[in-house]
Amino acid sequence: MISPKTIASPKLLVRQFLMPKSGQGLSECEDAIGLNAANNRFAIADGATEAFDAGNWARRLAYGWVEIDSCLSLDEFCGWLSDEGRSLQNSWSGLKLPWYSEEKARAGSFAAFVGVEVGAQENISRWRAIALGDSCMVHCRNELVLKILPITSSAAFSSTPILAASNPSAQQLAADRAVVDSGTMQRGDVLILFSDAVAAWYLKLLETGHTERRLHFGSLLNTENTDDLLCLFEKERFAGQIRDDDLAVIQIEAC
Repeated sequence: MISPKTIASPKLLVRQFLMPKSGQGLSECEDAIGLNAANNRFAIADGATEAFDAGNWARRLAYGWVEIDSCLSLDEFCGWLSDEGRSLQNSWSGLKLPWYSEEKARAGSFAAFVGVEVGAQENISRWRAIALGDSCMVHCRNELVLKILPITSSAAFSSTPILAASNPSAQQLAADRAVVDSGTMQRGDVLILFSDAVAAWYLKLLETGHTERRLHFGSLLNTENTDDLLCLFEKERFAGQIRDDDLAVIQIEAC
């Protein structure tokens, strides 16, 4: 199951793709996509499956970040993250939970996050991004990759990334690992945001020289025929080329 959507803003064409784990529905998906075409803000958050209320935490981060006007510096992001974490954990007060869920709730929830804002300055399109964990952004121009953040190789993905935490006691560690970056865009440039499983798959294609497969993925993302994109990832899962995890993608093209 997938949730496709195309959004056109005056200078951007934005597409999204969200696919849950095999055998699950979108309501069970712990990846979240945030889109705000009014202020050209876009985000992906990937809730850690083993954490308590992970899907809700991911949605809170992705949906909330695109609606605000700041949080592109480390200090702003950490302050906002602290407020959101406190609000999430307050929402659990009074819940009657089994003992194992109570233990998870005390530890808090965790999610990877990547967000980007695209704007114009002196008639030049510029992007500013912040990322924490193993959700990634790639900047492409003329089929060449110009920048990757925050993880730059498929081998660097691990089972224990530093993630955005709802628990205040774990947030300072996250603050030290967040990555802030910026760049300029030309017409035809593409920014792609990925959650971890599809990011690792995409970087592996880059490293192994599978340009045709990578460009085929891009061509499918550029069409409205989402059945073909769904089929591609089902085949990649079956072949063991991509981990069977929730998949989230946002493509932002400068027009």
